[in-house]
Amino acid sequence: MAKQTLGYIELEWTCPTCGTRNPGSRRLCQSCGSPQPDDVKFEAPAQAKIETDEATVQQATAGPDVHCPYCGARNPASAKVCKQCGGDLTGGQARQAGQLVQGFGAARPEEVKCAACGTLNPAGARVCRNCGAPLPAVRPAAPPAPAAAPPSRGCLWAAVGLGVLGVILAAVFLLSGTRTTATTGQVVDTRWARSVDVVGLVPVQRTAWRDQIPGDATIGACYDDVRSVADQPVPGARAVCGTPYAIDQGTGYAQVVQDCVYEVVDQRCDYTVNEWRVVDQVTQEGAGFSPQWPALNLSGRQREGDRGERYHCVFQVDGRQVVYDAANYADYQRCTQGSVWNLEITAGGHVVSAQPVN
Repeated sequence: MAKQTLGYIELEWTCPTCGTRNPGSRRLCQSCGSPQPDDVKFEAPAQAKIETDEATVQQATAGPDVHCPYCGARNPASAKVCKQCGGDLTGGQARQAGQLVQGFGAARPEEVKCAACGTLNPAGARVCRNCGAPLPAVRPAAPPAPAAAPPSRGCLWAAVGLGVLGVILAAVFLLSGTRTTATTGQVVDTRWARSVDVVGLVPVQRTAWRDQIPGDATIGACYDDVRSVADQPVPGARAVCGTPYAIDQGTGYAQVVQDCVYEVVDQRCDYTVNEWRVVDQVTQEGAGFSPQWPALNLSGRQREGDRGERYHCVFQVDGRQVVYDAANYADYQRCTQGSVWNLEITAGGHVVSAQPVN
């Protein structure tokens, strides 16, 4: 996934001495002159403006500022000596960079009330327009998560009990359906059925990318669709980007970026093509041991398809008839009229296995 830069915003910091909020690029408090401490927290202003001009970009990307190891003053990354005390910055600690700036882009109140005089000021103001007192930062309010009421112990145990009962009933039903009984039966009838599929060329509607459509097809309506998605820019692709967010650069500025993927759009078309499909099935049925294949009457656009055959042996068992599906024709031929077989039968009358009695 590619990161697309939208520009840079100037952050702000609150002076721990007087409470004044200052632009991120200021190294001294604009109200009391106190130096920016090395552990100050930078925040996104309420009305952040994205800057793309060259001067702002150069200042924002100059590298994390360095705090003087002697007086604590903040200096640009390129400085060799402290601008405040003249101390050597070789051992100075660079500001942390790369962390996500919380609150950027979040909805906030449009106004902030001055604690000193009660005047309402725009959310982006740092000092009161009436009395000049420092204004607090306007932070987005996190909505409280609704607390889900836990289920009562009685309901919980009732649900568990119903679940266990359902499993038991299902197991009983399954076992009763698969339990078999050994018995004997006598062959009283034999039946067979043979079928042949008739396949023909019929028009079939399909959808595919335009370059994948067969040459003999008739193309219908076409429309643009996303064929693939790339992590990096691709010629002709359209960018689909997420919500912008801000990354602290350690300079008093933050880089505003958004994660993007690139959709490659191509034409997808409906088309009609002739394909061999089953259009009919011819079946012949009978009894005994002389099965025959049905005769076919095919047209010029038809041909023979798959063949199928079924053989059934009918047994008389305790006054009722049950049917055994023979595995093949050889198995079926063993079902001579009046022969006795050992059978395994389910409660529903399905013959699971059958072997003639020697």
